[in-house]
Amino acid sequence: MKIVIGLDGSAPSLVARDLVAGLHWPDGSIVHLVGAYQVPIDWSGGFGTRLDWLGDLESAMRDELSDQLQQFGEPLRAAGLEVRVSAMHGRAADVLLDSARDDGADVIVVGSRGRGSLATMLLGSVAAEVATHAGCAVLVARQPRVSRLLVATDGSEAASGLAETLGRWGCFAGLPADALAVAVPDSPAFELMTNLYTLGDDRLENQREELGARAETDAGRLAAALTEAGIPAQPTVRRGDAASEIVAAATSLGADLVVAGSRGLTGLDRLLLGSVARNVVVHAQCSVLIVRKGS
Repeated sequence: MKIVIGLDGSAPSLVARDLVAGLHWPDGSIVHLVGAYQVPIDWSGGFGTRLDWLGDLESAMRDELSDQLQQFGEPLRAAGLEVRVSAMHGRAADVLLDSARDDGADVIVVGSRGRGSLATMLLGSVAAEVATHAGCAVLVARQPRVSRLLVATDGSEAASGLAETLGRWGCFAGLPADALAVAVPDSPAFELMTNLYTLGDDRLENQREELGARAETDAGRLAAALTEAGIPAQPTVRRGDAASEIVAAATSLGADLVVAGSRGLTGLDRLLLGSVARNVVVHAQCSVLIVRKGS
């Protein structure tokens, strides 16, 4: 396994480190601790030219950050992991994404600063930006340990490989899990809307029943696949908005890690609507692992 962790010395980033240190990764796994720094820019001339005398400052900043990263890596080394460190100039999200791409990383691990939902959705945090743009799996850590998983499926190709990926990683072996599928709503409000828009046509109701049955099947298949992969799981089905129900289920079932696949939305859809995975990252109170196809 190749693991990239974003570290800036903040409490959330140290939670990310501790979560990685507390899991049992495959032998030979390498952890790359990455820290980002930025040098002040002189805008007085109107062209954003870096001041010449800041060269020594940049070197000092890089060396200090490298020393800090070495110290932060001790718990990981104590857990038997090989640790590399890099202090790099640039925006944190860009540095992490570039490092993961260059390393061929399996997963990026970042802390969550717990920003308000509106600020995160409109402006983006490092965690949300990395989760949106990474080409590999992304683990957003909110707690330093994992004791129970909630693995969500929508029956798509992106979700079909979750059990295989988690089993191959091995770090969640033996932990209990719930395999969740979310079906369309079953409520008086939905019934009223259906009747108004279909004038009593029962074809939509029949389709809803079919989708509910499919959700039962998807949850059962995922639970069986997880159990076969060494993660004992039981199926569960909820009805409603997918992201909202995943977040609510994690709370009610006591999960401290939500695992979901990502369909990799791009362009305007991702900017304005987001994906289920991104909304879960923003709103969940527990850690969230987003797995890309092929991770």
